[in-house]
Amino acid sequence: MTSRFTGRIVVAAIAAICVVVPAAAHDRGHSHHWKNRHHRNAPLELNVLSTHSTGLGAGSAEIVSYDKGSRRLFVINAAASSVDILSVRNAQSPTFVKRLDLSALGSPNSVDVHDGVMAVAIQAPLKTDAGLVAFYTTDGQSLGAAKVGALPDMLVFTADGRNVLVANEGEPGGYGGTNVDPEGSVSIVRIPQNRHDWKRFGAANVRSVGFTQFNGQEASMRAKGIRIYGPGASAAQDFEPEYITASPDSRKAYVTLQENNAIAVIDIERAKVLQLLPLGFKDHSAIPAVSASYEWDDLPSIGRTDAGQKMTLGGFSGLAYEGTTRDGKLKFITNTDRGPNAEPTGILRPFVLPRFTPRIVRFTLDPVNGRFELDEQIELKRSNGKPLTGLPNTALSADANQSYNDEVPVDLFGRPLPLDPLGGDFEAIVVADDGTFWLGDEYRPAIYHFDKRGVMLQRYIPIGTHAAAGKPVPAAGLAGEFGIEALPAAIAQRRQNRGIEALTELDGKLYAFVQSPIRNPANLANGALNAMRNVRVVEFDPETLATRQFLYEMDNPVPLDATDTRADKIGDATATGSGDFLVVERDDDNVPNIGLPSITKKVYSFTLGTATDISAVDTLYPVIRNGAPVNLSLDQMTAAELTATGVRGIAKTLHVDLVAAGYASVQKVEGLTILDDGRLAVINDNDFGVAQIVVDNATGLFTRAPGYSPEPVTVGLIDVPGLDASDRDSKINIRDWPLLGIYEPDAIASYQFRGRTYLVTANEGDARDWPGFAEESRVGALALDSAAFPNGATLKQNANLGRHTVTTTLGNDDADAEYERLFTLGGRSFSIWSSSGERLYDSGSEFERITAFADPAHFNASNDNGNFDDRSDNKGPEPEGVAVGEIDGRTYAFIGLERVGGIMMYDVTDPAAPFFVDYENNRDFGAGTGDAGPEGVHFIPAHESPNGQPIVAVANEISGTVTLYAVKKK
Repeated sequence: MTSRFTGRIVVAAIAAICVVVPAAAHDRGHSHHWKNRHHRNAPLELNVLSTHSTGLGAGSAEIVSYDKGSRRLFVINAAASSVDILSVRNAQSPTFVKRLDLSALGSPNSVDVHDGVMAVAIQAPLKTDAGLVAFYTTDGQSLGAAKVGALPDMLVFTADGRNVLVANEGEPGGYGGTNVDPEGSVSIVRIPQNRHDWKRFGAANVRSVGFTQFNGQEASMRAKGIRIYGPGASAAQDFEPEYITASPDSRKAYVTLQENNAIAVIDIERAKVLQLLPLGFKDHSAIPAVSASYEWDDLPSIGRTDAGQKMTLGGFSGLAYEGTTRDGKLKFITNTDRGPNAEPTGILRPFVLPRFTPRIVRFTLDPVNGRFELDEQIELKRSNGKPLTGLPNTALSADANQSYNDEVPVDLFGRPLPLDPLGGDFEAIVVADDGTFWLGDEYRPAIYHFDKRGVMLQRYIPIGTHAAAGKPVPAAGLAGEFGIEALPAAIAQRRQNRGIEALTELDGKLYAFVQSPIRNPANLANGALNAMRNVRVVEFDPETLATRQFLYEMDNPVPLDATDTRADKIGDATATGSGDFLVVERDDDNVPNIGLPSITKKVYSFTLGTATDISAVDTLYPVIRNGAPVNLSLDQMTAAELTATGVRGIAKTLHVDLVAAGYASVQKVEGLTILDDGRLAVINDNDFGVAQIVVDNATGLFTRAPGYSPEPVTVGLIDVPGLDASDRDSKINIRDWPLLGIYEPDAIASYQFRGRTYLVTANEGDARDWPGFAEESRVGALALDSAAFPNGATLKQNANLGRHTVTTTLGNDDADAEYERLFTLGGRSFSIWSSSGERLYDSGSEFERITAFADPAHFNASNDNGNFDDRSDNKGPEPEGVAVGEIDGRTYAFIGLERVGGIMMYDVTDPAAPFFVDYENNRDFGAGTGDAGPEGVHFIPAHESPNGQPIVAVANEISGTVTLYAVKKK
């Protein structure tokens, strides 16, 4: 199926918004739902095969490489100044072979193996002296060694095995006085091709690539965005090669100059620097934005009216994310409402297709080309297998506002239709871990439970439903004609057609959101309801049928003019993996029918926190308004009046202004879900294209009202950038801040796509802190320019940016005592670059959002402690190592998070459209065991693997462990 695809939408002249995702300290244990859902839906996943511990703790497992011939791992053990050799012939049980002692030569930093030859980078006892590259057989027998530059930090074989490339970091011993600052360089070591040549191996095999050609060009380099800032250092001294990758054709090397925020491109054959690529900065002040919107314009037919008019599928009123396909298509599930119907006349509601069966709809969306595929329609049925309808349940009186009463259904000829005691107007969907479905009913209101085939398992309704309809009242916990009476009686006082609009699940409980304030007291007129703001949120336990009720206050702003519809409705809600709820507040306005200032569609974030369960205090209270006493329900009260009554409402924070983000072309945002990488997806209810029709009862035909143009079904994907900037705010608070991130990548890898080379970087960040110079400062210690930071005093609070670490080498643009910009170290992300330095992709805030979902209790913990939020003020999860590899024709990147731990897996086949696949952290925070501080990451393809599976080998610096992860196909 096809669609109309719109790229990034830029909405001008819209004020910036604050994006906050708070999580109270006692609400941080909600990871199981995210993990269950994610692993159920992931096309591939990482599974721990085995772990080997050196037993020597920190520094004893830093870098790891693999030899396919001997099926051995080679691990840098800096604690013992050795290379540890492990056999992994049995990948589930690595065995220690030997420890190659290198202490007489210096301290080893890196290892790589190719066709039975092991290369080791060894720094001199005095790091500013020239180091060595030493070669061994996989049994540890010496083949030869040669001098290279100062502090050889990393090395790698080229793919053809002809050369080893060594990054000689050349760190200074300090600045000023007698301190030495050696020049950084790259050594190209020609590898002997036979034993005879090894006997002559030596200095003649080594060519050095330096950076002296850039001396004297420091000012122009800085102007291009390359950081050169060591006190008194020349360009050659300041450039510090950190990590190298060779192009797949072995012709070029790409070298990260971490502190310099640049990549050097080297011609290997000519041993020459071809280019320096500045990497620029990452804007952490960016607000959420629609990355793309997609119009589904070829939906199938769902039947014809009695007069022969064709109707198409639509009316989607819920959304859930179900993962990705192997090739990156997004899988979603949605549901229709009760079917196409026209606006009522009094209590009479015309049904366009009276026999329509509400259904669950599965579809996939290809975000690259905007193509939709309709995968499955699951029609909803009674327990006996007969189809459900969307027809009303009861007919109590001609009063449409009466509690428990429904509208009277009629067909397009005005003839009454039969009631359906179990009919539903479905408005929200939850996919349970067991694959069954929970749906919310806007009309009754009710909560339905269906099995995987769409057969009703149970329906839960407000207490008092049967008695109000004059039907036999079932015993507690048993189903009557309309279902089981388990929901609070008060919500039966819903405003007509505004029952349960949103439904989500958290920790085994369902949370149902009434669409708008209930009619409480029951004699309230619609005019009074228009001014009310408090919406009921019902917590429902399906196991015990117990309920709790909370009050959520909508904004419900006063309309700007007669054309501005009220934003007095809930659209949908979803729970995040970190224990938060996201909820949409909406109006019925859209462009181009109305101007942007009149459109209100916002997503708020909240936790239940200290909100009051109002179940036991749900009565009328005397309140003084306008100097006179009046009895009010909790639903009628302002926030101040609730507080005076002793009731706490839900505290919310703006997460995304959908209009500012660029999703304003639809009227009804009625589907909201969160992807596993933290992006949002939204969908609209297009009312089957009959929201405004005129019915001719004589012919049964309908026509569109003048000016009415049915809107298409539109899915929007919304990026939510930002970072968590403080370790003292006691919450997960990933939002926009006035910060610029310096990418400063550590590890780099490369791969090819359609004949071109692309670079993958782990954007760790690093600061210089040597005798004579230290670049970091807390924002709270800096003087901020009042024009650039008018809210500087607020920003400098510890819960905001006060404790955030920035560099002092950038941002003081006019050389006075004040900073006009703030630059934070690292990108907290991985990026993909073209070989010419164009950034094609950055993972944005995804690492922090994913780890927050996966283990909120240890969000941004460090590698040497399990403290919540510990590293938020300084580089967050700190991505450091990266490896790429091919599995079944697709390319994946594996990124190690040095601080919180674990490995991120992304499909990067198309460098412009990567997507998250899995995250696995083999760390037990409670016991203080497992892996801590992943440093080196190495991919072993299936055809070289000891067990025929793709394997990711990870060396963990702090725990001194090496772990093998199998990439499990599903």
